Amino acid sequence: MRNFVGARPNDQIVFTSGASEANNTVVAACGAAPNAQLVASAVEHPCVLEPLRRLSALGREVSLVLPDRGGRIDAHSVSARLSPTCALVSIMAANNETGVLNPVAEIARAARAAAPEALIHTDAAQLPGKTEISFSDLGVDCMTISGHKFGAPSGIGAIVVRDGVHLEPFILGGPQEGKLRGGTENVLGACAMAAAAQAVAASFAERVRRMRTLRDHFEKIVGELVPGCDVNGLWHERLPNTSSLFVPGVRADDLVVALDLEGILVSAGAACSSGKPGPSHVLQAMGQSDERVSSTVRISFRGDSELNVATRVAQAVARASERMRRQA
Repeated sequence: MRNFVGARPNDQIVFTSGASEANNTVVAACGAAPNAQLVASAVEHPCVLEPLRRLSALGREVSLVLPDRGGRIDAHSVSARLSPTCALVSIMAANNETGVLNPVAEIARAARAAAPEALIHTDAAQLPGKTEISFSDLGVDCMTISGHKFGAPSGIGAIVVRDGVHLEPFILGGPQEGKLRGGTENVLGACAMAAAAQAVAASFAERVRRMRTLRDHFEKIVGELVPGCDVNGLWHERLPNTSSLFVPGVRADDLVVALDLEGILVSAGAACSSGKPGPSHVLQAMGQSDERVSSTVRISFRGDSELNVATRVAQAVARASERMRRQA
């Protein structure tokens, strides 16, 4: 695991039940001081935003940085929000809805210059298996990952903690994980995550090439078949497998159901929030119109699929959207 995430020999890897617990742990550890300022992007996963909202209700100063219209967080926008009492800067490495990559290393340098005492954290759950990942190169203090994102079973994740950084435990009651996570360790899960990491690393280049080919082919075909459709975050660097597709004149929830009937699983917003009511906070933070927010679906491709899968999905989107427009 250490080599897989690019950690140094003395950096600590703390196994958790997943990225949600890992992110909650980091946020809670930084929010103890009554005068703490906590800074994050407005497009973070709810497992970062919700604990921040709780701390805000307890009187902590929480500042959320908006992305540009393409969904990317700028280093200057982050550093401009920092105060001398800043305890946490948390900026995700890649957005789970749009796939847009953030310049984490640049943000970390700017944040460290503006707030030397702040803990710098990145939620990197979307990176493993999809792009190069190096904890040491990112320059952050803590990085969180989730095993199921790259082939491990659900229920295992980790926090990578830079050597010399003190992190308060979130779960108390035992000395496990260097006293940073009490409770009996999920040894099977940790071993499975390590095995998944080895498997991904062995086929990484081909896996990424195939995902990017599938995504780009899908976006080309669907652009030809569906008038007015557009890809959110298209002009920024993105994960190779993710497409956030705006389909005008079609409600995203209806399109999700229509595609499901054809055996194609997509989501309206984040994959892990399917069935959750309410618009995408990510697209709203990007300043997208209500129509665009309500008519965007998230489609992601596996690294072991054939090119005809991308064609099939694009054709299914075209058929469903045309039928819905006729019925409107």
